[in-house]
Amino acid sequence: MIKRFFLIIAPVLAAACSRPSATVSGCVENGANAKITLIRQGAVSQILLDTLRADAHGCFRYKIKQPGKQFAPVFVSVSIDSSARASLLVKENEHIVIRAKKGDYNYTVEGSEESALLQSLNRRLLESSHRFDSLMALVNAEQARVGNAGIPDRWNRELGDVYVKQYRQAVQFIVKNINSLACVAALNQSLPNGLPVFSRNEDAIYFRMAHDSLKVNYPASEYVAALRDEYEYRFRQMDLLSKMETASEAGFIDVKLPDRSAQAVPLSSLKGNVILLYFWVSTDKTQLMYNNDLKALYEKYHPDGLAIYQVAFDTDKTLWAKAIADQELPWINVCDGLGAASPVLRTYNVTKFPSAFLIDKGGDIIAANLSNREIEKAIIKALK
Repeated sequence: MIKRFFLIIAPVLAAACSRPSATVSGCVENGANAKITLIRQGAVSQILLDTLRADAHGCFRYKIKQPGKQFAPVFVSVSIDSSARASLLVKENEHIVIRAKKGDYNYTVEGSEESALLQSLNRRLLESSHRFDSLMALVNAEQARVGNAGIPDRWNRELGDVYVKQYRQAVQFIVKNINSLACVAALNQSLPNGLPVFSRNEDAIYFRMAHDSLKVNYPASEYVAALRDEYEYRFRQMDLLSKMETASEAGFIDVKLPDRSAQAVPLSSLKGNVILLYFWVSTDKTQLMYNNDLKALYEKYHPDGLAIYQVAFDTDKTLWAKAIADQELPWINVCDGLGAASPVLRTYNVTKFPSAFLIDKGGDIIAANLSNREIEKAIIKALK
């Protein structure tokens, strides 16, 4: 029986031991017993891999494992007592060695070409960030002393120069290293105050260029998929802005979503009315309460030509349908059940809930991102 049991369990143990992995180790100068934190940087979220202590010599070692038969390249940050950080791009079977000094963001990395490339990219960003912070400190001090009117224009120009220089360096990096996943990090760089380096919709071309190149070698990578989502979103934004700029000719962008009866109702079916296009979430009690105010507005102005097309971004359509029935909402209510993933949210660039747009009888968007307090005034103006 023992022999048979061994024969059964041995393949299981062998499979566990053969899981794909990579090793990260390092030594920290003056880092005896330093706290080492390893975080996996996903495309949309972070996952704590582990927290460990360096030994008496400041050295540590950690094996990164992944389920399945393949090891997907992954971004990992290694922080030392929360005062210094190394950014790594880890691939299967790599033995990455970090050498750092406690309290210093400078470090060296060996055993990973991609991590070395990432280090050079981050070093340039750190230099730009230090310069940006220094200039902002001067600007803030001058604002506190004499107000906005007294800020020298040259400081604003210098801030702009820092941004432009960092942007150009990042573009050059992407073009030169188009087959490296380090491009993902370059495209997601930010300067202090959360200023994205690639902030324009027109930068969609760089996201697409990186995606098209990287998907050849990394077709299943979450990072590559995120690049696709980003460039598609930015191209839609450019299309939306183009249509908004020619609204007198193109009018609003039509959408077609299911109502409570699962019947697709197009927004264009209300054309000829003043349309309140209202975005909300039915699970928000405050927004449910505001529906009572909307009912009062609807009863008051519907006879004059007001129509409401209310779009919910819920994922539980049963709860949404119950909320509509409970409140006896008389206008068109639609929901695709996709929540934040709904393409309509991006089509109209909805960034907060509730949010409202007003469309006049000719089909032109005449007000966007209205707050609840602004809606009635806009309706009265449109109905005149």
